[in-house]
Amino acid sequence: MKKDIFILLAISLVTSVYVLANSDTDSLYCKVQGFGIGLPQEKVYLHLDNTCYFLGDTIRYKGYVTRSDKGILTDLSKILYVELLTPDGYSVERQQLEMTSGTASGMFILKDSLYAGYYELRAYTRWMLNFGQCEYPHISRKSHGFYSRKMKDDYIRDYEKLYSRVFPVYNKPKEEGRYTKEMTLRPMRRYYKARKLKPTAVLRFYPEGGHLVQNTTGRVALELNDEEGKHLEHIDITIIDQDGEKVSECQTDKRGRASFILKDISPEGKYKATFTLKEVKFSEKLPEVEKNGCALSVTQTNSTAEAFIQAVGIEREIALHVMHQGVSKFYLPLRKNIKGEYDTVKIPLRTLSTGVNQLTIFDDEGRIYADRLFFVNLHDYDKPQINISGTEKQYEPFDSITLCLKLTDTNKQERSVSLSIRDRATEEPIYDNGTMLTEMLLASEVRGFVENPGFYFESDDSIHRQALDLLMMVQGWRRYEWRKMADVEPFTPNWLPEKFQTIAGCVNHAEKWNVDFKKASNLKREVNVWAMFVQNGKTIELKQPTRNGTFYMQTPKIYGEYMLFLSAAKQDKGTDYITRSRRKDFTDEEAWPDYYVKLDLFYPHFAKPYNYYQDVPQKDMPHFEGEDSVVRTSFTNRYMPAVTVQSKRGGLRHYDPTKPAVVIDAYEAYNLIADYGLADRPFYHIREDTMCELLASLFVGDMNMHRRYYYEQRYDGKTQKTKNWYRLVKAPLEHAISPVKVELPKPNIGGYQTLRKYRLLSWLDKFYIYTDYVPREQGSWKYKQDNQPEVIIDYRLYPDGQYFPACRDRRYRLQGYAVCEDFYSPDYSRKPLPETKDYRRTLLWIPEVKFDEKGEATVRLFNNGKQTVISVEAEGITGKGIPIVWKSDKTYEAKKLNKP
Repeated sequence: MKKDIFILLAISLVTSVYVLANSDTDSLYCKVQGFGIGLPQEKVYLHLDNTCYFLGDTIRYKGYVTRSDKGILTDLSKILYVELLTPDGYSVERQQLEMTSGTASGMFILKDSLYAGYYELRAYTRWMLNFGQCEYPHISRKSHGFYSRKMKDDYIRDYEKLYSRVFPVYNKPKEEGRYTKEMTLRPMRRYYKARKLKPTAVLRFYPEGGHLVQNTTGRVALELNDEEGKHLEHIDITIIDQDGEKVSECQTDKRGRASFILKDISPEGKYKATFTLKEVKFSEKLPEVEKNGCALSVTQTNSTAEAFIQAVGIEREIALHVMHQGVSKFYLPLRKNIKGEYDTVKIPLRTLSTGVNQLTIFDDEGRIYADRLFFVNLHDYDKPQINISGTEKQYEPFDSITLCLKLTDTNKQERSVSLSIRDRATEEPIYDNGTMLTEMLLASEVRGFVENPGFYFESDDSIHRQALDLLMMVQGWRRYEWRKMADVEPFTPNWLPEKFQTIAGCVNHAEKWNVDFKKASNLKREVNVWAMFVQNGKTIELKQPTRNGTFYMQTPKIYGEYMLFLSAAKQDKGTDYITRSRRKDFTDEEAWPDYYVKLDLFYPHFAKPYNYYQDVPQKDMPHFEGEDSVVRTSFTNRYMPAVTVQSKRGGLRHYDPTKPAVVIDAYEAYNLIADYGLADRPFYHIREDTMCELLASLFVGDMNMHRRYYYEQRYDGKTQKTKNWYRLVKAPLEHAISPVKVELPKPNIGGYQTLRKYRLLSWLDKFYIYTDYVPREQGSWKYKQDNQPEVIIDYRLYPDGQYFPACRDRRYRLQGYAVCEDFYSPDYSRKPLPETKDYRRTLLWIPEVKFDEKGEATVRLFNNGKQTVISVEAEGITGKGIPIVWKSDKTYEAKKLNKP
């Protein structure tokens, strides 16, 4: 009901603007304008306490969430989700943070049991998940391998872009205090012979406005990378027509980008780009020329943004619209002059906003003929928002450090600033080095990863402007989908901005198939859902009637871990019935409940592939031909310093049980499988012939390849006598897996009673999953060989014969709001004892700096136990939505940014 009211309020706002329209393009513009105001998006930025970490360290972070329409800290969502993902793309931990005034702080502990590599922090609010949805790549198969269409859609749902921060995690120091940057990644069984192939190159074209239109003059941007995504710089590219005549040329810059002009584009023009790389010639076709359409060119002067429009074969009324972060800034219906052409539109820059602006040419039916991103810099962010003084060149062991912070704008307004002071000697320069400023104004508005985004803010000269404009054309992304905003395409938000903790899900008959696959529930009559929350011996019970078989309820405010028990009963059944049902067969996991209750899993399930520049230091490591590294970056040819194995052909190493890809609680894995609906009917006890294949589906999937791989079951490390082949064919999931007997030693795990324990959640502790497959590298050339990655699933019982009763009804171990411990800062005001050791890398972390009425703050701390040069970093945002950035190092050219 609340969701419906929220949508109606947003629609009413759009409608109130719509009634002012005079023409069809006016009405579409009014809808877009109302959408941007009524349904603003949110954006996230995480400030970390350091640039790299070692196993055993604690990652501390501060989350800032802003709203797109005003740029200020959000008042929409009150809950922030932050996830830590492994280099392979598997989830380590997900935290739920309570936001006050649009900010929250948290921490992750990097346990010694993890492996080194480039880890990822991903952050979002539930409201953000309504935008930019797409499908995760997967092979075509019928959907009835899932219990319902909604469960299948929830499982494969992915997102064009969520906030992501990638950073290196190194091995735990062998000797305390000696921070050697060694990175031993998860061991892989398969190793591969070096490929001796000709150079590879991937060339992509991006016509300005989106299309090449006949009889017009158009500008085309391009990007040239190798197969791994590394930029190919200083490559001369020649553009030829269908007759082989040169019509244009260009040279790539250090980011592999360039642009060229095509004059008088021929209707029959089959243009090609040719270039030579390492004495190998390449040729790539340009996009096809369209007969009708609109060519767009955008340039900027000191005071205007000028749009030159060339229309061919367009008879309908068209208009030009510009918006910034979803908020309309400029609108103009276009009229032809006496020559039948459109005059150049001059847009005053003062009407626009600093940052990425989106220009759209559309007609009265909502068809988009051309659109383009362009960056505007009004220099209203040039003034420094904070100054920090008091740093010295070097500090002696245990020295006292005093820093003075002063805000330049002392107006009594809300602001939020976090501060990190660290040992510069152990920092790591990486390409993923964005700040609050670069993220909010630039990186969040374009597609994919932007390496070293501070470069674009170093200067406002022609070189940086050109590089920034190429970025807009090459990585242009429509974060704000114009056609949905104009109500040309439907938009229905699945989730509301969260104000409090909730649970949601659906109910089905426990033993029945879902006959109507399109429906989320097969109930014919509504039921009551009973939720029991248990923490520290205290119990709270809630009841919620279903609506169309679904439920949505506010939960108690909970911090830390708690248990949730879910069951359902007919609406004429009261508390006494539920109490009696919990006394009978409640701990019999093989008993069937009256109803199948599940939670909706709204959070993203899959990880995005890394860009080439996300998992390397700024100075790349050399590649040695013919080398296979035990310690290497996942499926790349970039090698970390380590012991290597020289090999002339591929092979298979011995099985290493010490570093699994995934370790997951058995009950949690069961809940995930049931809630994702990975089986065509619900189940409440583990069957040997299904659990293994469902675990493979959950964590490995189909690899997006019509190939086969086999999975193997182990019981506490002991091999089973059968292997199962996961047949990747164009077939439903339930028909894609079949057992194949192979000759393997018979396991020695005891009698029937011992074997039966591996089929019961009451005895199962964890699943250990081993595989060479890396989800981030889906489609890798290594998977195309005959040696497909295998999957080993090891069932582990509780140690020492322990037994924890499972439940007939649904039981979850969930996390409430994460509790963040205070940062420890020692006091050496009294001289420490000679044996005192202090190896801190982060000397001080303050998630919320307290300023006085004058906008000043004094910070006092003590150095670690060695001579240290410190790095100081402050980030935040003012009450007016202006980013606050101060860095003492030169990686961001902060001296220029903060120069008065």
